Amino acid sequence: MGLVDRTTAPSLGRLSGWVSLILAVLSLSMIFILVPDPARTTLVGHPTARLNTYSLPSRLSRISTDTPLRFSRAVGLQAPGMRARLGPQQRRRPSFHVAVESAEAAIEQESDLAEGAYSVTRDGEKVNLRYKSAGRVVSIETGTIGKLAAGAVMLQDGGTVLYTTACAERPMSPDDIGKPTDFTPLRVDYFERSSAAGRTNQGFFKRDGRPSDREVLISRVIDRSIRPLLMGWARETQTLSWVLSYDKVHLPSTLSIVASSAALAMSEIPMRQVVAAVRVAMVDGELLINPTRDQLENSTLELIVSGTQEAVVMIEGEASFVPEEQVLKAISTAHDHIKPICCAIEAFAEEVGKQKEAVYDLPESAMEAVTDIGIPLIDEALRISEKQLRGAAFDKAKSFIMDTLFPEDEEAVEGRDWDQEDAKIAIKRLTIKRLRDMVESESRRIDGRGVSDVREITIDTPVLPCTHGSALFTRGTTQALATVTLGDDSMQLIDPTLHGDIPKRFYLQYNFPPCSVGEVGRVGAPGRREVGHGNLAERGLLQSMPEYQDFPYTIRAESLITQSDGSSSMATVCACSLAMMDAGVPLVSPVAGVAMGLLVDPTAVADKESLILTDILGFEDALGMMDFKVAGNASGVTSIQLDIKNRGLSIGAVEKTLYRAREARERIIGKMTSSLGSARGELAKWAPKIVSVKIPPGAIGKLIGPGGKTIRGIIEEFGLESCDVNEGGMVKVMAIDMDAAKKAKKRIEELVSEDEKGPFVKEVYKGPLPKVGEVFRQCKILWTEAYGVFVEVKPGLKALCHISELDVRRVEKISDKFKPGDLIDVKVIDINEKNQLRLSRRVLLPKPEPAAASAKPSGKRTPHRTSPAVSADNSEKS
Repeated sequence: MGLVDRTTAPSLGRLSGWVSLILAVLSLSMIFILVPDPARTTLVGHPTARLNTYSLPSRLSRISTDTPLRFSRAVGLQAPGMRARLGPQQRRRPSFHVAVESAEAAIEQESDLAEGAYSVTRDGEKVNLRYKSAGRVVSIETGTIGKLAAGAVMLQDGGTVLYTTACAERPMSPDDIGKPTDFTPLRVDYFERSSAAGRTNQGFFKRDGRPSDREVLISRVIDRSIRPLLMGWARETQTLSWVLSYDKVHLPSTLSIVASSAALAMSEIPMRQVVAAVRVAMVDGELLINPTRDQLENSTLELIVSGTQEAVVMIEGEASFVPEEQVLKAISTAHDHIKPICCAIEAFAEEVGKQKEAVYDLPESAMEAVTDIGIPLIDEALRISEKQLRGAAFDKAKSFIMDTLFPEDEEAVEGRDWDQEDAKIAIKRLTIKRLRDMVESESRRIDGRGVSDVREITIDTPVLPCTHGSALFTRGTTQALATVTLGDDSMQLIDPTLHGDIPKRFYLQYNFPPCSVGEVGRVGAPGRREVGHGNLAERGLLQSMPEYQDFPYTIRAESLITQSDGSSSMATVCACSLAMMDAGVPLVSPVAGVAMGLLVDPTAVADKESLILTDILGFEDALGMMDFKVAGNASGVTSIQLDIKNRGLSIGAVEKTLYRAREARERIIGKMTSSLGSARGELAKWAPKIVSVKIPPGAIGKLIGPGGKTIRGIIEEFGLESCDVNEGGMVKVMAIDMDAAKKAKKRIEELVSEDEKGPFVKEVYKGPLPKVGEVFRQCKILWTEAYGVFVEVKPGLKALCHISELDVRRVEKISDKFKPGDLIDVKVIDINEKNQLRLSRRVLLPKPEPAAASAKPSGKRTPHRTSPAVSADNSEKS
């Protein structure tokens, strides 16, 4: 039995059809009515707007029953300061909606996006953001992959594709906000899949394994870009990024920051502001935004800059002694390109974003209670200059405050809306405030220095007797022991990347044991911090390395932090620079580094008037809002790294910090040069000596010999460490003894000089050929082969004496009797059609005397011959 009676079904069907038609007409009428928007119409024609846009209701350009409707939102740049003038309810982004029939049509319409403009396209659950930056269109898509993550996006730039997710720990209850600790619980991981570049691992295990140093470094860059914007968030959070496709043109490192920001923006995880990043490089004096890999090959400056619409958040980069003015210009240009990307991500989050979770807010009553008790104790501890005594004083002050507020014999105070965790947070905030107040009012820091003073420096070099180079650099209570080891190309470090394995001629390894801060902890493989600090110091020194032609060594620098109280990575730069000069490495210039700090309200953006500290202590780093490390010399910057904890730095604050850092570097380099003015004139006793010699490429096989026999013989004869030859004919002889290296070089020159005319052929024979039967005395053997020796008959005239013509008796192994440099007599016994001489030594030697017929019995038993046939055969052979 049906749900509708058969007799009434036709009439009901006609009625429902008329109702549907009427509703459709009414809907169309409402759609075509222009709805004014006061907030958005105010923006139209704004005199300072760079790109004015307006808002219209969504119009249907065509009604189609078989094509779903897809709406595209195109949004441009806002006028400067426009959001500040709008009310809270009016701060909506200016936009207009245009109906299109398909995603392909939307892409076609948006192909002419202006620089800095963007568009958001929705197709059911699938939402696509496209923005144009530095002439390139980047797309971010969500709604298809990773739907169970809090935020998941696919980002594409050219042929480079990244998949990024953001997830947070689920709360125990809906009202559980969580309270922040000293360290934001954030984990960032970045993976470069080898399949993205059409490769696979070359080792036994084909699965992608532990992250490479490059992946760790990019993970840190992402982490430092987004961590300060999660301040106050207490739940475990993780972002993951995979490079799924790489076209070897568009670098994925900066794109991973943008993708992570988009994934967080669309999730329920609260961020203070949206962050974005670009790469800026200087090529031939011109600044390029997001350059390709090929363009970076010729760059003198390369920076990754992250920021929000109002401030710079993170900087990571290197330069070739570039002046501060150019570095500042590059940062400012990068920030100008970051702002429209942030606008695009915000529009994307508005379209697909979730309701943000609440962030912990410290009760005012807790701060007031801690302030009333703790100010005298904290102020007293802040004036103790010695690190250990200061730490003990702070521990005592914290214990007193907690015991006063929460006595053991007292029950919970009624009406109190905070607990012990709130009190600990309040103590830290009070300490930050009192430190800032003390420095501002007294111009005095914890250890008694002024804001621009550098700690006392002591230098000892050399400090280790058997290393190739060593130095001990001490700045205040921070100390680094650096050693340098020299070697040949076989000592190079292989860096696996998506471009293939890249050898590194210079590399620096940084070690930070727990004993350097008086603690007990794990010691083993380097952690992320050690990898990052070592790479920063390595980039700071890399630009000062001599050219390979001038110093053909592989250089390995190691830094062991023996004491740490702030800026150990910059102490590593100074120590390794001194150790390399002690090893005799002819650096372009000594390099020094310094860390700059900032004291400002955590909720504020630092400006040019903010309090900048030079050469910060560990305590100032922990309580301050910035760790700005700059390495270089007096003329320019070689590496730079910025971490912040507040809302960011203005360009004015960056400028002030850069120039203050240069002043500090000049003082540090002055101290370094007074201790060791330049590289030592000769290498250390234990350092290997390398002598280079260029041979014709056609003589490489002769030098190596069959199965490497010739080159191994040279190594064994002269006691060499190694003897390497490349495809171009450059031979590098390495030995601890310089005399042995020079002798080996001479032997190589003699060995190859008989071949094609090369740099070691002193004379070329142009006279008449010798005659058959002519004898030559005291001819030098140039080199040996398994089949004979090559002899110099006359200057410039070489010939072969075959192994069968060397002696009257059988020669089993030439190297047992003849060596290069020996003198022998030879006779010309033949000249072939190519005018090649055939020599013989055998014909000039006396014939051996026949054995005596009646030999005395030796007393040894003669073998018993059982077969006359065998005896006859032997006699015939003899």
